[in-house]
Amino acid sequence: MLTVTDYSPARSVQSHDCPISPVLERVAEKIGKQRFDLWFGQDTQCHSEAEKITFLVRTNLAINGMRLHCQQEIDQAVQEIFGKRLPVEFVVKPAQRIEPPKPIVLPSIPKPIQDADNSPLGSLFKNPVAEKGKPVRKFALLETFLEGLSNRLACRAADLAIHHPGEINPIYIFGPTSVGKTHLLEGIWSAVRKSSSRRMPMYMTAEQFLSSFVETIRSGSARDRNQNFRSRFKGISHLLIDDIQFFARAVSTQIELLQVFDSLRSQGVQLVFTGDRSLKDLPLRNELLVRLESGMVCEIDLPERELSLRICEEMIRHRELPVDAEVCRLIASRFGVHARQISGALNRLHAVYLTNGKPITAAVAEESLSDLLRLNRRDIRLQDIGKIVSETFEISEETLRSKSRVRQIVTPRMLAMWLARKYTRSALSEIGLYFGNLSHSSVVAAQHKIDQQIGTDKTIAEAIQKIERILG
Repeated sequence: MLTVTDYSPARSVQSHDCPISPVLERVAEKIGKQRFDLWFGQDTQCHSEAEKITFLVRTNLAINGMRLHCQQEIDQAVQEIFGKRLPVEFVVKPAQRIEPPKPIVLPSIPKPIQDADNSPLGSLFKNPVAEKGKPVRKFALLETFLEGLSNRLACRAADLAIHHPGEINPIYIFGPTSVGKTHLLEGIWSAVRKSSSRRMPMYMTAEQFLSSFVETIRSGSARDRNQNFRSRFKGISHLLIDDIQFFARAVSTQIELLQVFDSLRSQGVQLVFTGDRSLKDLPLRNELLVRLESGMVCEIDLPERELSLRICEEMIRHRELPVDAEVCRLIASRFGVHARQISGALNRLHAVYLTNGKPITAAVAEESLSDLLRLNRRDIRLQDIGKIVSETFEISEETLRSKSRVRQIVTPRMLAMWLARKYTRSALSEIGLYFGNLSHSSVVAAQHKIDQQIGTDKTIAEAIQKIERILG
């Protein structure tokens, strides 16, 4: 059993070094050098104390990777070295209390600008990172990014960018608004800045890149203006560009980005980009798309229910807001489309709490958020219904969607199709395809069957009531 705790120097005072080098060597033999370097790196330490093995690890992301991919090999290595099974604990090393250096930023443009192709930007560009050389906000940390099924691959990519820069290049992370793309990008920047590397990372938005390029074109001569612009990227370890979909109408800027891209990648500089859509929908030049496709493409989806609940709980803890668990479930289920919706709902509840000084109950939350609840009704998907029905009847989603004719499967499947007809906009053919690759007539038959059973089968009626309550 692998556990994760915070590291306290006092805990290791009585500990002593055990023959950990053989253990790590044995683990490396079992999982291979590439996987070992990815998850353990060069700075993982180990101690033995009171019949327990403690690994000191750099980040929670690395711990998650070890737990998912190396747990069995670690247990085997410990048993082989010590001759018996010992509990293994993973501990995050304490972060060094060092004030991070100021970020590398490009100057803001004080007036409306246009691309070199005279494509209007439509509004004034304001630098979100710094003003007059001074940071106006702290960059997000990777440690505060909550990982779930919807963003796990992107988290692995961020870990690779930090600890193995240039090995997979470039990395493109895409997804809808407010799912954490910028948080991950800033987290990479913050983590690299804390490292001992002499080269520094550069974070910028697509608008900053475009603005700086246009400014260089206007101020320099035709002979050396491109060279002046590219010189800004000398000596960096990472180039992190956010929201590259904003390059869509800026053809000259895309051409310049290609030159910067090729130059930096040849120098081993890690390139990480984010966007709001997949590569096939990204309106950029084909040369750029091919280069992005050659690296690692990661999608961040909307958070699943469990992740929305964790995000909500973390925001409540940060605000020190006295609410019960029912309120947290309400907000996560009704405002869990993305983190900003959850934050907005909690901000209102926080204001209510400051006004009356009483803990927030479910009834108070319903009343205080009534207008927002009407505006934020989540569209129910076939996946949502399949997940809830399978959990209610304690069967797997795969079994529910199979063609099994066992009665214990057929009834939940018919109920799922009945609910899909009632709560989704999916066509009969879509519902049938999702639940067992059935015909549209089978969906209609299932609907009629459940309609008949509602008034005669108490189990069906109670199941429907429970599921509808969960669906909100």
